[in-house]
Amino acid sequence: MANHVQFNISIEGLTDEEFNSSIKMIKGTRNDYDGNPYDYEGYAELENQPFMNNIVKSFDKEGYLNNSYDWYCTNIGAKWCNIEEIQDSYISGYSAWRQPVELVLNMLQYFANKHDDNVSATMTYEDEYRNFLGKTYFTTEKDEDDSWYSYESDEYETNADELADKFKERFPSIDIDADDFDWHDDFEVDGETIYPAEVMDELADEFWEST
Repeated sequence: MANHVQFNISIEGLTDEEFNSSIKMIKGTRNDYDGNPYDYEGYAELENQPFMNNIVKSFDKEGYLNNSYDWYCTNIGAKWCNIEEIQDSYISGYSAWRQPVELVLNMLQYFANKHDDNVSATMTYEDEYRNFLGKTYFTTEKDEDDSWYSYESDEYETNADELADKFKERFPSIDIDADDFDWHDDFEVDGETIYPAEVMDELADEFWEST
């Protein structure tokens, strides 16, 4: 089973109306586990979103994307990508093994060419086991043919081991290498209760804020 990589994407250079007008919603009826129908409303699959209209794709007679694994890897950046929120120039979700770099690049290129203006984005991401976490900046420029293209302008990455080293520097009296150490235990340090798991979350937040 693939590791989940949580991501948050913020896009700049668009009004909320400009962004939201290119997000396709779908409505329909689904059945619950007991077979009872209920009304459903949600986001269309990424391959059916307007901002992916310029990407080559094909569908079978039932409307499903052909060769979806390769298409997602090439054009989204992961073999699957689940969007939890996409509105007001903000996108959040999770993907398989890797953050969806190509999704951001394709979105920026679409919006920059549609509105003939520079559009940029920032993405933070984190593997569920903190094998890696990072922050990537994206922007757009015009090429010699006066068309907009997108690219990664900066990227910063760290991992759980590097965060653990910072933890040791901050709390040298807590032996996180001990056999009986548990990140979810609590420790008393100078009259303060320390929760290592929460400190690691704080260190991750500090990393994102500083990059």
